Amino acid sequence: MNKTQISLKTINEDVLSGFAWEVEKPKGCIFIATGMEEYAERYDSFAKFFCDNGYNVYSIDYYGQGSNVKDEKDLGIVPASAFSKFVRVLDDLVKKYTIKGLPVIVFGHSMGSFIVQDYIQRYAKHLDKAIICGSDGDNSKVLYNIGYFLARVVCKFRGENKKGKFLRSLAIGSYAKSVKNRKTDCDWLSINEDNVNAYIAHPLCGKGSSNGFYKELLKGNHRLYKSKFLNKISKDLKILVTAGELDPVGHNGKGPRHLEKMYKKLGVKDVTLKLYPNMRHEIHNETGKEQVLQDLLEFIEK
Repeated sequence: MNKTQISLKTINEDVLSGFAWEVEKPKGCIFIATGMEEYAERYDSFAKFFCDNGYNVYSIDYYGQGSNVKDEKDLGIVPASAFSKFVRVLDDLVKKYTIKGLPVIVFGHSMGSFIVQDYIQRYAKHLDKAIICGSDGDNSKVLYNIGYFLARVVCKFRGENKKGKFLRSLAIGSYAKSVKNRKTDCDWLSINEDNVNAYIAHPLCGKGSSNGFYKELLKGNHRLYKSKFLNKISKDLKILVTAGELDPVGHNGKGPRHLEKMYKKLGVKDVTLKLYPNMRHEIHNETGKEQVLQDLLEFIEK
């Protein structure tokens, strides 16, 4: 395996950084869309597992994230239309590193899962399989619409680039409260305490996002479940929806179940739902992640 730092020049002339994990004779290419308030290299062990099984893996740090931020105060600050730009950046990454004739798999976790939900509406012809991990579904579209309205108001009166403490309390505060007898407000991420503590300790994780970030994320979620966009998804695309049964982002499995039903109702021929008991949000970093990774590999290779 060869791990290298990469740069990607987008259609908007931005240059973003990320990582490539490549093998000599790949069987396919996996592209990772990360969650909010984390970074591409955090998927190092994840990528190495798939490299060991013959796949190239790529991930990019998005605007206001990871290696693209030189000062901590700039973490979570994003440009206008950030969500749609995130989606386009993912496609720029896919187009740059896809190897002709090999299968293309996109894996999106948390924020990245919503990016992938949008991606398969716009660019389904560019990939073979999509994995939507730690997500929610159309059952929450009313909340997204209300949240988008509130975020616009907050941005107008408090500023786009100010830390979104109020919006964060609405979006993430309920996740923390979902864990009884919690030791930290990040316990909702994982039952695995080592994973939670590593996340809290890292300077690129969990440091808050701007009001503008929440506005743009909710703007993106606001459009996800409109029929005119959903009907663009290829019926031949293979989709895996996966999460922990104790994941508050998906309301303990309710959201992923809604996604499965929605895609099947749209006529997508191959939709798989896999929920894991006794796991929270980050199933790929959870105690028992070995089984999760094996299940992902099985879906990729079936």
